[in-house]
Amino acid sequence: MKKILFIFILSFTLNFLWEISQAFLYAPHFTGIGGLITVHLRAGLGDVLMVFIILFLDTLILSRIFAGEKIKARRFLILIFLGFVLAILVEKYALTTGRWSYNSLMPIIPFLNVGLMPILQMMLIPSVVILAGLRLTRRNN
Repeated sequence: MKKILFIFILSFTLNFLWEISQAFLYAPHFTGIGGLITVHLRAGLGDVLMVFIILFLDTLILSRIFAGEKIKARRFLILIFLGFVLAILVEKYALTTGRWSYNSLMPIIPFLNVGLMPILQMMLIPSVVILAGLRLTRRNN
């Protein structure tokens, strides 16, 4: 249970900060500071769900989460790939259904036509969570 709480808190914090920091890359879809916080709290929670999906798939494919073993490059590549694919699917869905849109400042990935920043987010944050979790597990053992 401690691991799940750790993952939730770290994932939410990192994703919420990422969401707030990239808000200027999206077309306005909220009003005022209250709207900013509400939209990004919801986005951060959705991002946490995506991190849990990525970590669940990682667990199914490779091993138990935070198993205490040395993390291998292959595992990072799989985490990065899973984050890349999931983020593209979510972005495509959100853009198609009008949940959000980008402004001209968002760097777009050619051929995929999705924003670079949300894709990087799901490629990087799950790996950071795994590294932090492994470090915590080693320190507690």
